[in-house]
Amino acid sequence: MSPERPLRRFCLLAAAALLLGAAAGRAAEPYPSIAMFEWQPDGAVESGFRDGVQKHHPDARFYVYNAAGDQTLLSHYLETALQRRHDLYYVSGTAAAAPLLARVREVPVVFTMVQDPVDAGLIASWESSENNATGISNRVPVLNQLKALKQIVPFTRLGVVYNPGNPDSRQQLRELERLQPFLGFALEKFPVTAPQQAADLPLQRRRGLEAIYLTRDPLLERLGQRLLEQVHQAGLPSLAADMSLVTRKGALLGLVPDEYRIGRLAALNALEALEGTAPTAIPSRSLDFFMVAVNMQTARRLGVQIPLSLLVIADTIVR
Repeated sequence: MSPERPLRRFCLLAAAALLLGAAAGRAAEPYPSIAMFEWQPDGAVESGFRDGVQKHHPDARFYVYNAAGDQTLLSHYLETALQRRHDLYYVSGTAAAAPLLARVREVPVVFTMVQDPVDAGLIASWESSENNATGISNRVPVLNQLKALKQIVPFTRLGVVYNPGNPDSRQQLRELERLQPFLGFALEKFPVTAPQQAADLPLQRRRGLEAIYLTRDPLLERLGQRLLEQVHQAGLPSLAADMSLVTRKGALLGLVPDEYRIGRLAALNALEALEGTAPTAIPSRSLDFFMVAVNMQTARRLGVQIPLSLLVIADTIVR
């Protein structure tokens, strides 16, 4: 036997061992790859999620795909993400979660900022999704919000500004309609689907309106200043389902979820999934406590008195 043949055989075996070792190293990769699909700009929810994951996986890789409210861009990003073979998908908002779950069926998906994931058809039940999804809802009971508003103004006619194109906004509208006979008020609807509609809300022409409810919606958040200026000109107190509408745009009152806390809770679901638990065995949840925000600048402008019972529990007061 030529002395070169055993040497060649040894080199081949060594090369094979290196390849197997590299493959094993990739399979045991300690740094999870997480795709973050966002419908709106990165915010407190995403910060909470990353902080929660990095507490246990400090070297986790986060790949951010921000669709900026564009379904075409979302579809393009999905194609890119599917080629990268991520270990877990994070998705924020019903508008992004529904199309993502239609494409991603094997890899765990953790959703946030979805009002009612069962009603939206994302999961089978809160206890068990029966698919590859689990997550945390941003639902705040509309009943609690209206009771807080009634402490300021005992309204009997309430206007609601909503986006018919947003499933979360429509869900809040349905809940408002359901609650009318129980809280003794009539509902006036103001749909907004485009910026030009926000420029001329017929508030002054709807006689008898006593307050306005603004549903949670990315479009309404962007148009918030324009919308609320008209609400203020009509002398109407407003309740917003979005914290930024109170703190930055001037809504009078908000009873809203703690978005950073939502992100931290979603991270716990993600960690379970990364450890091998099937998402269908990880219950989805909603918060059981909420944040109260009051804008005293708006209260002074409208000449409205805020009860002490609200002020003492307020988490945020704009002075």
